[in-house]
Order: sequence, then C-alpha cells, then structure tokens
Amino acid sequence: MKLTDPILSKDYRHSASRGNDYINNPSLWLMRNYFRQESEINYSMAMGTASEIAAHAGLTIKDCNYKQVAEEQFKTIAEQALLKDKDYTEHGVIPKQMSKVVDITENFVDILSNLQKDLLHYNKKYIVSESRLMHQISFVPDFEYEDLIIDTKATQAFPTDPFKTKMNHIRQVSLYGVLTGKDVALLYATDKKCSLFGIPEKVVKREGEFMLECFSKIEKNNQLFKNAKEFMKFNILNTEGYQWDEETKNRANRYWAKA
Repeated sequence: MKLTDPILSKDYRHSASRGNDYINNPSLWLMRNYFRQESEINYSMAMGTASEIAAHAGLTIKDCNYKQVAEEQFKTIAEQALLKDKDYTEHGVIPKQMSKVVDITENFVDILSNLQKDLLHYNKKYIVSESRLMHQISFVPDFEYEDLIIDTKATQAFPTDPFKTKMNHIRQVSLYGVLTGKDVALLYATDKKCSLFGIPEKVVKREGEFMLECFSKIEKNNQLFKNAKEFMKFNILNTEGYQWDEETKNRANRYWAKA
C-alpha cells in the first residue's frame, strides 16, 4: 500500500478485532488493516485456537480423541514458533502453553457438553450491513446455538472479573449480541479452572453500541484524513504491548518516519 492511498479500501469490513485494535491503539490498527501486517503466531494464540478446534471435534465427532486433536493442532498452528524455539528443538523443553492445551480443551468440552443445547453453527462467518455505516461488518462466532453465542477464551491466568479486565472480550461478544439478537457468553478456561460468564443484556446493548460507534469513527477518519500519510501525522506511533512483534515495530517505524 502507498502512503497516499485512502485509509479504508473499498472492500474493507468492520469487525470486533479491528474495532478493538482502533480503540486500544490506532497505530496498530493502521498497520494491520491498511498495511496488512500480520503478527507472528505465538504459543498463546496456538493454545487458544487448538483448544477451540479440538473442543468442537470432541462435541461433534463420535468417539473423538479430542486430546490428541488438541496436541496435533497446537503443533501445526505453532509450527514456525516451535522451529525457532531452541529450548524445544535442542533440549526438548515443552512450551507451557503446549502442556496446558489438552486440559483446557477438556474443560471446554465439559462445560459445552453440559449445556443441553444443540450446536447450530461453529465458526460460521456472517457479513451484515448496518444502516449507519458505509462498510459492512463481518463476524465469526465460535459456538452458536439457537438462542446463545459462546466465545471461548483459553488463558493461563483465569480472570476473576472479565467486566473489569477483559473489556475487549466483552465488546466482541456484545457486538455479536446486538447484531444477532441472541444472548452471549464468554467461556474462560485454564488448565485447572473453567467458567461461563453470561453477559447481561444492558451490557450487551451498551458495549455493542459502543463498537458500532467506533466503526462510525473509523469511517469518519477516512473522511478526515485523505490518506495514510495524513493519518500518521496526527496519530502517535505507539509500539507498546504484546501485539507488536519486532518485524511490525520496525516496519511501523519506517512508515512513520516517512510521514
């Protein structure tokens, strides 16, 4: 992408992750959604994705060895990270996320299988229009039931109060609730603990509307700044946080220096 191109492409679609990126760090949002910079897959990402995939297999495939699925999925998803990890390749040290993925999966399966609900969809992609927005919204719920959407979150530190410490997650599922009219919940699991947090209706409405307003602000920025170069002139580059790998930091520094 050239620095003189409009911030939003014609095919840009809003999403919860893009909205959260913009809320937390506009410079990270620009790197991911204008320059299409993708962060390297780390062990925590692999743990979350592998445990979710394996849990779905355990729920839907008869006599499935979902524990084996979890291990295999982790190794596949984290393949590049494992190859770069000398402790693993040379000394056989198992990453802590890899050692926990089986137990996390088991906790997911335990909670989801006891809901006594028929699974309607898993990772179904939706693309919807909203009257106040020029660009469409895409979203992909994890586990969708007739009257409920559950988003799984594999973690190493169990949140005692997601409403205080995990607002990104609250906003994500609240957007799903506003767009579908269904109840929404977050399912957190460590290797030792698991719990389902239902999101109250008033929170869903408040945070879902907040996300839609964020999408509106993104579109207004596209009108306010004629291109990415202008956007960078008026937005500080902030490369703090775990989302920034070295490649993304270096690339961002080069772009902001040119602006």
